[in-house]
Amino acid sequence: VALRLGKMINDSLPTVQTIYTRDKDVFVDLYKRAEIANKSGADLFISIHCNANASPQPYGVETFVMGEHRNAANLEVAKLENASILYEDNAEEDYGNFNPNSPEAYIMLNFFQSEYKSASLDFAEHIQNQLVKRVGRKDRGVQQAGFLVLYKTAMPSVLVEIGFLSNPAEENFLNSKDGQTYIASALFRAFRDYKQ
Repeated sequence: VALRLGKMINDSLPTVQTIYTRDKDVFVDLYKRAEIANKSGADLFISIHCNANASPQPYGVETFVMGEHRNAANLEVAKLENASILYEDNAEEDYGNFNPNSPEAYIMLNFFQSEYKSASLDFAEHIQNQLVKRVGRKDRGVQQAGFLVLYKTAMPSVLVEIGFLSNPAEENFLNSKDGQTYIASALFRAFRDYKQ
């Protein structure tokens, strides 16, 4: 989806430079993703993810910005996404002893106030509108949570969950060429409208 989105941006908006944190299926430390965006002087950061749940029932799309957890479900999503630091070699050093399983650690992230929050929320609304109205995905809303991948970005930033791999119907959609194209196209339209 990210590669399709980048191609759409490059083909339609030649003055925009697309920078990937990765262009193949390899793990990149969360802090390095923000570092790549910051060092390149990026104007916008889009982190594209697939959601999962222990139950096959949940489905739909949601877009997150850095901020306070509004409910326990948001905290659980953030904990799941942030748990990937447990696979990083220098996580203790790179994240200052951040424990992705500790609710207290997220209290500290809540103190982080970004000057880009308003712009991030605006872009997130564009994404949700496109995914829901144009692609017909279930709207799980724009939300705030403490995602480490967004924590150190120095530009408007969003994390978009494009669907649940744990839901069989949604998994099939996300694995299909059409599904990936529809999602990428919605993200492109959201980007284009936000840019304009």
